[in-house]
Amino acid sequence: MTSRELARSAAYSVQHEYEQASVIAADGRQASVGAFYGDPAAALIDDHEQWCAMAGEGLVICRLAQGLGKCAAYFRQPGSVRWITDLRQTEPFALEWQGEDGAWHGLVFEAADVSAYAPGR
Repeated sequence: MTSRELARSAAYSVQHEYEQASVIAADGRQASVGAFYGDPAAALIDDHEQWCAMAGEGLVICRLAQGLGKCAAYFRQPGSVRWITDLRQTEPFALEWQGEDGAWHGLVFEAADVSAYAPGR
């Protein structure tokens, strides 16, 4: 299988192989973010490399430096799934996501929020 890179910073890379997403640190540490129905569509790594986000079928936000792989899921529960096509960071712990209708929506979260999700669906 061939990995496809969705985002890169100096210390991290967000990749996927088909529907399985992961984050890889420059020092070789790696964490699975879990599976998406359909390939992930977008990813970003925040400006200060504290977290990353992957989107497609919903949104998964993961810690980076401390607690690599601790994640929180948004818009992935049955009946409330959102299909996300693009992401952009707006503040240290905030981003905007674009839905399939082209509209942008905001999401503000806390660093502590990014620890409740167990990757793997």
